[in-house]
Amino acid sequence: MRVRSGLLLSLALFFGRHATASAPLPSLLDATIADLAELLESGAITSVDLVTAYFSRIAEVDDELHAVLEVNAKALEAARSADEERVSAMRGGANLGPFHGIPILIKDNIATFDNNNTAGSVCMVGSKVKSEATLITKLRQAGAIILGKTNMSEWAGARSNGDNSTTIGWSAVGGECRAAYVPDQSPSGSSGGSAVAVSVGLAPVALGTETDGSIISPSEHSNLVGIKPTMGLTSRYGVIPITHR
Repeated sequence: MRVRSGLLLSLALFFGRHATASAPLPSLLDATIADLAELLESGAITSVDLVTAYFSRIAEVDDELHAVLEVNAKALEAARSADEERVSAMRGGANLGPFHGIPILIKDNIATFDNNNTAGSVCMVGSKVKSEATLITKLRQAGAIILGKTNMSEWAGARSNGDNSTTIGWSAVGGECRAAYVPDQSPSGSSGGSAVAVSVGLAPVALGTETDGSIISPSEHSNLVGIKPTMGLTSRYGVIPITHR
């Protein structure tokens, strides 16, 4: 709660610089994608505003939480492009859709061009991919901005044949991710970094992956809605798996 309370103050200060009487701005701690899309479309905020706010928030709290492994250095450039596209679309009467210009964090076992793809392992630092995960391609096509990569249980917790209980939420790259509400509590599940990040307002939404509880359990611990799709409904291309079954 200490992290969340301190965060609320900084969000209020940020919004105080942008709020207008005709378009009151919600706290990004609780704002939904629909809320942000409406604000972007109305011109009350820009995608550059959003990315800047989230970067500031990550810098403020992540030394304590270890939820985000790294931010995307190209996110501001993508945000500026999204803002320009939005202006052009408004002039032409086009609708860009609800994800356009929305920042999203990505679990670090999902391949992207802009960041490392480590699954939490130091042996993968510096790794580059020939193509991005299909999930990322579709997000970019929808206009989403890749904000960065989230911490995870190293290799999704499958580091050894023994007891993996001590590795939940820990990776050699990011250290131990801390839960959003209770100091020193495990974030639970390999997608813990994604869940904690959303819960404390480091992004409005994040991608995780699940074989057995890795989305559902962190969502429960972080007071979130987590969606685990039926296998085959979303592409697994470009995702480091535990098993294909």
